[in-house]
Amino acid sequence: MRTRDVYLINAQTLKDSDTVTLDITKGLKILFLVIQYEATNGATSNTLRRINSMISKLSVVEASSVLHALSMREEQAKNFFDYKRMPYQLLTDAAGGTVRERAVIDFRRMPGDKNFYLDTSRYTNPQIQLTHALTISATAGFATGTGKLTVIARVIDSGAAANSGFVMAKELDSFASAASGDNTTDLPLDFPISHLLVQNPVNAKTPDNSLSNFKLTADTDAYIPINETYLDLLRDNADEYGPAEQSVELLSGGQPWTDESDIYFQSDALVSLSGPDIGAFVTAIAGNENKLAIPAYYPTGAAANTLLTAGAASYKVRGFAPHSTVIYRFGNGMDPEDLFSPTGVGKFQLKLTNAAIGATPKVVVVQQHA
Repeated sequence: MRTRDVYLINAQTLKDSDTVTLDITKGLKILFLVIQYEATNGATSNTLRRINSMISKLSVVEASSVLHALSMREEQAKNFFDYKRMPYQLLTDAAGGTVRERAVIDFRRMPGDKNFYLDTSRYTNPQIQLTHALTISATAGFATGTGKLTVIARVIDSGAAANSGFVMAKELDSFASAASGDNTTDLPLDFPISHLLVQNPVNAKTPDNSLSNFKLTADTDAYIPINETYLDLLRDNADEYGPAEQSVELLSGGQPWTDESDIYFQSDALVSLSGPDIGAFVTAIAGNENKLAIPAYYPTGAAANTLLTAGAASYKVRGFAPHSTVIYRFGNGMDPEDLFSPTGVGKFQLKLTNAAIGATPKVVVVQQHA
């Protein structure tokens, strides 16, 4: 099988807020799409430093049929569980710096899969629809008119294997968390389900703060694939997928720092300063929120959180639950005998037990579309 990369759009300048629609050439056999956004920070800084929360929809559609629809945060979390690493991110606070982030819409079951891909010859007018709203600010956002979008398709050029379908991922439900009680989501029964993701990012909170239990039930408990505490599911994910990592260039002028990363169930964070300054350290970790500071200088007597010279801080976070997401995979998530088959099932539901208000959990279902 021979493949090639095709630019569907290359560094096109964006409006600050817009939905970009791209027609997909019929006849392409697409393994995956790389979606890359970038923008220039404001004149003073960009303390938000991330684009992913500003991209609400990455969709592939055919007329009224939705073949794929996730936010960028959901897509990046799915990417981590698919590849056991975060997609490419260039994150900086610096004035006038470039922030660049990627997410991958993957139609394969796994890297190297030759039988699952999106065959656009099966559709009349396939399109990509991407929705964004960039925050514009001199201090906590981007400079107006600097957003750019690139979309790259990895396509099969020749020697394609017989097409068995494609992986379809959609946000199925979104709800406001409560202090107690269950939220029930009816799951689709049109195609086999390979896995489910639940995302509920709340700054300074771990995912189990808002949800306490994860249960799947078919036909009123005739079959229960999982009935597990949220905390144990987080630990299961940590064991199976390992840690995620994120690097950021922080400004040096705002000590003590408080940083909110994309990693919510973490093990450690490090920070170091350029130049002759004494190293900064992490003073506290709560969910995705890290507090960083500089100790007092001795014997000079300089106060704590004082820099001798201007400089940027290199900051790394390493931990689990990217974008506050958990995953439940049926078996290996690939082979037909491992998947949840809808055959003979009347109702299949996800029941999430609430533990606290303040979150907006989102349920993502991943299916193998025939």
